[in-house]
Amino acid sequence: MKKKIVIDLPLNTENCRSKAMQIAVRSAGVISVNVDKEKGHLVVIGVGVNFFRLMKCIRKKFSCSSIVSLEDVKQEKPATPKKPICSSPKCPPICGQYYPVCQPVYDTYNPTCTIM
Repeated sequence: MKKKIVIDLPLNTENCRSKAMQIAVRSAGVISVNVDKEKGHLVVIGVGVNFFRLMKCIRKKFSCSSIVSLEDVKQEKPATPKKPICSSPKCPPICGQYYPVCQPVYDTYNPTCTIM
């Protein structure tokens, strides 16, 4: 099950953002890491992510960090298969391979050629 972890961090500089993202990416099971610059949140999405270990690693660098939310990510439903264009049973099957038609090329022999 995918989990979405939102962590509040003081992400004032670009160096802080990159360091927080590096720490989160090293954690096992992380699929994606995003930074919400407006709110100052680090959003981590992953499968089987141990948020306790993640927070322990982040708090070594950012002591005033805290978890804002921890929620399950809903899986998207697979797309429905498309119906064939022709619905009547008399439609011929569409061939996936194309074989070009070969035509012979005739070369006329000119006996007046002096090079040969």
